[in-house]
Amino acid sequence: MDSRVALVGPNGAGKTTLLKLMCGDLVPTAGMVRPHNQLRFARFTQHFVDALDLNESPLSYFMKKYPGMHDEKWASFLGRFGISGSVQLQKMEHLSDGQKSRVVFAEIAYKEPHLLLLDEPTNHLDIETIDSLANAINDYEGGVVLVSHDMRLIDRVAKEIWLCADKKVTLYKGDISTYKTELKKQMKLE
Repeated sequence: MDSRVALVGPNGAGKTTLLKLMCGDLVPTAGMVRPHNQLRFARFTQHFVDALDLNESPLSYFMKKYPGMHDEKWASFLGRFGISGSVQLQKMEHLSDGQKSRVVFAEIAYKEPHLLLLDEPTNHLDIETIDSLANAINDYEGGVVLVSHDMRLIDRVAKEIWLCADKKVTLYKGDISTYKTELKKQMKLE
């Protein structure tokens, strides 16, 4: 539960597929995946917008999806994720991708998962928000499996690097800067 794993490797090597297998979105063709039946996952995907109703405002989205909390409490909750003021009342189709990402992170936090599966969470975030995400991951008490091309984020949060390549996953014996150096050497050879 305190894992901090970064999955690295070339595009198409199966990093996202591994995350989908872990959370049950895909069924393995051989073997099995058996998470504990009480385990709560939360997954941030590269296609996070698909999870949102873009015709709703962030505030109405949360109020409809999770009834029972007053709008002032939701407003305060969303404000902790940088969704405040008039942004809470705008249709999500009019929000920036970074603001939509914040709505998704707010929903993930509300679910209080044991394990976060983060697939390219920095794609639409500015540097300040990426730093906040790194701090939040480091403060988080559950496990994290991260897929990212943001070497700085990986360096700040990952305790282990798993290399996805050649149709297998192996523990990388080094840190992210060593991996980055190896990548640079490979690129010069090719």
